Amino acid sequence: MFLDQSLSFNTTVGVAQTVTTTADSSVIVDITGAGVGTLPQIINGFPATNTAVGEDYGAGDGLAIPHVLLTVPTAGTGAGTVTITVKTAPDSGTGTEGSYTTLVSTVALVGTALVAGTVIDIPLPSLNSNTVLPRFYKLTYTVASTFSAPFIAELAVNPAQIATFGKYANNYIVV
Repeated sequence: MFLDQSLSFNTTVGVAQTVTTTADSSVIVDITGAGVGTLPQIINGFPATNTAVGEDYGAGDGLAIPHVLLTVPTAGTGAGTVTITVKTAPDSGTGTEGSYTTLVSTVALVGTALVAGTVIDIPLPSLNSNTVLPRFYKLTYTVASTFSAPFIAELAVNPAQIATFGKYANNYIVV
């Protein structure tokens, strides 16, 4: 797993977005890297003459499974809840987002249950063959009642391969 500014839902990698009300992520991830309002220059080695762009991060290749990985750097507060929804949109044809659809949502998470160091791992489901491949990804934080928590959110491939801590006992020795 690696963290990359182009795959971060935060304005700066490692700097949390504090969520207190219903809001979208600070950044919309454009998997082409072209930026909102810009059509990519090259698609599969050919000049971009159509809008059939995007990569299916929701399906992976069977080995590289994409996830949205959220970390809570400091404890959340409030008895209210947040539901985190991953949404995707295709290119509209002008380099901007088309209509967003919900890919997956978490259960409601209580603010006081989010202790410092909490990691929320959301594996992305496969897209069906009728789905237009998404170019844009965003998170929607839906808050109910009094809630506050900071989130560092990234689109990552195989985060569990790096997080091997806890799989072996302390002082495990390889022989």
